Amino acid sequence: MFQPFDLPVDRVDQGELLSLLSYADPDEVKAFAAEIAESLGTLEVVSKRTSLARLPMVSSDGGKNTFEALVTEVCVHSTNGADGYGVCIGTDEEHALAIAVLDLALAADSVGLLTGKIMAFLQAQAELLAHAG
Repeated sequence: MFQPFDLPVDRVDQGELLSLLSYADPDEVKAFAAEIAESLGTLEVVSKRTSLARLPMVSSDGGKNTFEALVTEVCVHSTNGADGYGVCIGTDEEHALAIAVLDLALAADSVGLLTGKIMAFLQAQAELLAHAG
């Protein structure tokens, strides 16, 4: 499902980041985001909601359909002005918050101190998902 990233990379596409982290093991994402959050200073949850969304689906024969699913979205803001966005299928607010923290960390990491660590985590998650599916 996911192809491994070629490291080193300065930035990952936000859509790819959100997709990868929403499919990754929620407990691993939460634990990793907690480590990263310690170095980000004060974070504020700007919004969080769970809603019904229409999502695209491609069948094995190439046909395109949509399905409805509950998704949870969280937006966070840091005191340095960066924002992060996280979304996951289901009602796990902590998973969506963890994704938002990692998105914010990549946006706020102007000197690249966290980017390498985050990209290595993303690479490992992508490889696990590729082998699982």
